[in-house]
Amino acid sequence: MEQYIQSYHSFHKSAVYQFHLGDGGIGDHIKFFMMALESCMKNGMRLYYKKMNIEIEKYIKLRYDIMYVTEDMIQQLENVAIVTPSMFYSSVHYNFPVDVNQVFYFSEEIKINSKLLFPYDIDHYLSIHLRLGDKYLETDPQFVLCKEDVRPFSETHIHQFIETHKDEPIFFCCDNYQYKVALKEKYNNIIITNCEVGHTSLSNTTHKQIIDGVTEFYLLTNAKEIFAASTSGFSIMAAKFNNIPLLT
Repeated sequence: MEQYIQSYHSFHKSAVYQFHLGDGGIGDHIKFFMMALESCMKNGMRLYYKKMNIEIEKYIKLRYDIMYVTEDMIQQLENVAIVTPSMFYSSVHYNFPVDVNQVFYFSEEIKINSKLLFPYDIDHYLSIHLRLGDKYLETDPQFVLCKEDVRPFSETHIHQFIETHKDEPIFFCCDNYQYKVALKEKYNNIIITNCEVGHTSLSNTTHKQIIDGVTEFYLLTNAKEIFAASTSGFSIMAAKFNNIPLLT
């Protein structure tokens, strides 16, 4: 990544990444930027990130400030192309040319919040992430963008994983709070955060829900390994962030 940044201002063409509210969740936000970065690296282009004033920008930040631009700054650029997540829908992959943690980092507020939500005497833990889908989000249905989104999963596999690691603490992360509570009641080694679940892509998600959502993502990135109980970019990108094992 440093080599790319060193050559940054020698490139004559630029691309500006724009991620609007509604374009996806935390995993999508990072994933599509990494894909845009890969394209720019291959084609000798500067990749900029346009500040869209969405909440997650405050908590998951770029390591290189020169990549940030505003609308006024874009007007001064020549040979510039606008890049959006939809441009990568047909070619999604997770084999990025550089590590995610070389590009992004978490704000201090997220690290501090993680100590409030998670037992700070536990440094080594496993994790399970279960995405039930937007259909099961505990929020006002009128704000849900994909009302019939359901992710298949096996409760048997979840229970087997927990029972196989019954002597280890397991952080359980899920997009449905009631499901989290129900699983914790069954197993003593399950750890959950006591916070409302919110989807960062929805317009009615509160400030606190977004901070807590990013914090849960941060906690996943620091686990020994992640068991992805269903398909979700949230757990895949969490594993990619620090290159920890992802089990499916």
